[in-house]
Amino acid sequence: MKDVIVVGGGAIGLFCAIRLRKGGARVWLLESGHEHPTYYTPIASAAAAGMLAPVGDEPSAHEAVALESFELWQAMQSGAEWADAVRFDGAVVVRSDAASASAFAANAARLGKKAQSLSAGEFRKRTGFRSKVEHALFVEAEGTADPLRMLTGLAMQAHALGVLRFYDTDVWEVTATSAATHEGKVFEADMVVLAPGVWANEGMMKAAPALKHVRAGKGMVAAVELETRLKPNLRAGDFYLAQRRDDTVIGATLELDKFDRKVDRTKIADLHAAADRLLPEEVKLTERAWAGIRPMSPDGWPLIGPNSDGVMLAAGHSRDGWLMAPITAEIITAYVFGNEIPPAWAALSPERFEQS
Repeated sequence: MKDVIVVGGGAIGLFCAIRLRKGGARVWLLESGHEHPTYYTPIASAAAAGMLAPVGDEPSAHEAVALESFELWQAMQSGAEWADAVRFDGAVVVRSDAASASAFAANAARLGKKAQSLSAGEFRKRTGFRSKVEHALFVEAEGTADPLRMLTGLAMQAHALGVLRFYDTDVWEVTATSAATHEGKVFEADMVVLAPGVWANEGMMKAAPALKHVRAGKGMVAAVELETRLKPNLRAGDFYLAQRRDDTVIGATLELDKFDRKVDRTKIADLHAAADRLLPEEVKLTERAWAGIRPMSPDGWPLIGPNSDGVMLAAGHSRDGWLMAPITAEIITAYVFGNEIPPAWAALSPERFEQS
C-alpha cells in the first residue's frame, strides 16, 4: 500500500486525497486552515465563483485536458456526497460583435461542442432578462460548482473513505517523503503532494522550486440580486454572472501580486457598471462581497506531477481550479501508482518551469 501526504485542503488537495484513497493509497491530508472555510478564509477555492467553463474563444495549449476534466465532473456527480452542489445548465456567452461571436462558435465546434446563436428573444428566454442583447450564444458544455457546499461534500467524502485529515496543521519543511510542521511534528510517507494554492512558504519552494513561478492573483466576487433566478451562467467579456446553489455572483477582476483580501468597492462598482450597460437596471448589487487569492501560473495552466527531486506538485491552477480539480487528481494518482502518463498530461509537468 502506498502512503501519501497531501499538503493543502482546498479543492485540489481534497480531490487528490479522495482519488488516491480510492486507488488504494493510505492518505494524510494536512491543511493549515480551519476545517470549515468561509468565503472570507484564505482558501482560494472557497472564495471562487465556481465556474466550470472549458470552452474559450480560441485554441489553447491544454484545452483537451480541460474538456477531459469537465467530462469527469459530469461522470462523478451521480451519488457523490456533493452532487447537489453542481449544476450543468450551460452558459450564455455574449460577445461585442458578430465576428467575435462567430469565432467563439467556431472554436466550440472545433472542440466538438455546440454553441447556438441566440436571437434577442431567445436570449430573454434562456436568461430571464428583459434587455435586448445581440451577439449571444448558448453553449451546453459549462456548469457551476458551489464552492462551500463542494468543500463540505468533499470533506465528507474524504472522511467516509478513511482519509486522515489534519486541520490547523501548518507545514513548514518538505522532502519527497516527509512533511514537518511548525510545531515540530513530522509526517512520513512514500510520496508528498503539494497543493498549497498561492500560500507556498520557503520550505515548500526549496523542495519544489517551480512554486516560485506561481504568482498571487487577487480576484473579487460579489453577490447580486436578480428579478428571476438565472439558470445558465452569463459570460460577457468584462464580467460574468454565475448562478450557484443558493446565490448569484458577479466577478471577473484580477490583480497580480496582491495578497490582501480587502474588498475594493470601486472595482466591484466597475463590475456592476459593466453589467448595467448590458442589462440596464436588472442586476442589483448586495453588500456581500469578498476577495480570493488565486495561484496564477505563467501560462495559466497548472503544474501537475513530480519535480526532479520527486516531490509531487498540484499547483498554479490560475482561474480554473474548480474546473481542473478532477483531472488533477487523476494525473497525480497515475504518477503515484506508476501508471502510464499520456502526453497531454505530461505536458503539464512542473519541469516546464523548473527548466526555465
